[in-house]
Order: sequence, then C-alpha cells, then structure tokens
Amino acid sequence: MVMLSRPTDFTTNPSLAALNYAEKFLKFKSILRRADTMAPGRYDGIIKGVIRQLTWMAVAQTGEADWVCRQMVSGDIPPTNAFRDWLETTGTTSETFVAGAIGDGTNTRVETYIGIYGAKWLAAPSRLLASIRAPYRPPVTAVRFIVGGTRVAEWDLYNIWRSVGHVGPNSSATEKLGGMIDYPEGIAESPILISASKGLLIEYYEQVPTTAQEFVLQILGIVVEKRAGGLAQLSP
Repeated sequence: MVMLSRPTDFTTNPSLAALNYAEKFLKFKSILRRADTMAPGRYDGIIKGVIRQLTWMAVAQTGEADWVCRQMVSGDIPPTNAFRDWLETTGTTSETFVAGAIGDGTNTRVETYIGIYGAKWLAAPSRLLASIRAPYRPPVTAVRFIVGGTRVAEWDLYNIWRSVGHVGPNSSATEKLGGMIDYPEGIAESPILISASKGLLIEYYEQVPTTAQEFVLQILGIVVEKRAGGLAQLSP
C-alpha cells in the first residue's frame, strides 16, 4: 500500500510532484467533451469501464445472478415517460435551474444500475423553437445531476450545440428549426454511476424567457439489470 506524502514545497512554488499529489484528491471531472475530439478507442473504453463498474456494483450489492447490459432509454429514469423519448419543455423563467420532466428525484428501480456517460441534442425539422436568433443558443445551456441529494455533475452544453449549422426560417418571432447536421455527442470525462433504488434529479439551466418551448436532449447511458425470469439457458 502506497501512502500519500505531502511534498515540502506544496504551498510555495509547487513542483510537479506537489501538483501530482494534489491531483490525487480529484475524484470526479464534471467535463463534457465532444466525442469526435477524443483519441481512437477512448469512447469505447469509457463505455466498457461503465459496464464493468455497474456489473461490479450489481454483484457486490445483490450477489451473483444473471445480469443484462443494454443501452439506457428515457423509461429507465423515473418518472417513466409514456413515449419513451427525451422530450422536455422549458418554463418561462430564464437563467435558473429547473427540474426536468424525466428525472424528478424519484428513486430508480430495484436491481437496476445506471451509468450516464454523455448527452446529445436531438431535433426534428417540424420542431418549433421560440426566440432562436443568430448567434443561435439552445433553450437550455447546462444540465446537472443530483444523485441521492448530492450534486455529482454539471455539464456545459454549448460545446455540443453551437458547432452545428442550422438551416431554416430566420425572420419570424417563432422560428422553425429546419434541417441540420447531426449534433456531436458529448462524452463525460467521469461517468455518473447510480446504484439501484437511488434518487435521481436532472435539472436544466434555462435560457429562454417568457415562452415555453420543447427541446430534446438525449442522456446517453448504460443499464445493467437482472435478467427477467422464464428465459431458457443459452447453450455454450
């Protein structure tokens, strides 16, 4: 076991050793990076790490069992969205955090472990967004996650929004968001791991005042859950 040793020059003109010592206490990086800026294999490595951590949590907390790993959908985050999509609607107050329709603080399901590793804007040509002007700005500019009453992450959303070219009307008070290039995915430097039966609150920092509007921000994640009964055992 290696013990941490505080360098003697820690408080004055810190050396590289002192900086490395301080960095050992940094447990979580709440930074959302664009997937297309990552080194080859980094994206897959993050997802693989999430799967391994969730599986370890599941086995450690409930014992050995048959577990299933899959991509997360909106219905995995209570309250369940009847349409199983990521549709949200802003309020009428700007520059404040507001709880989303999905992720209102309700506990996640029993024997369901969730790992959130990113976010991605989605939009349809028919979606109407109010007060979008050049330079374009999203209806919300940040999202934060509160797990079990503790804030664990707060992501800036601009870097996965403003890099995209928009095509559509630009003259009316309510503008149609037309065809667009696919938005890049934002990947978290430190994924969020949520154990079973844990309260999950998702809040958005709203930037569009007076007019409520819809937006779709997909939360990217992995779910590890106990396999449903009645399935035949697969042959090797």
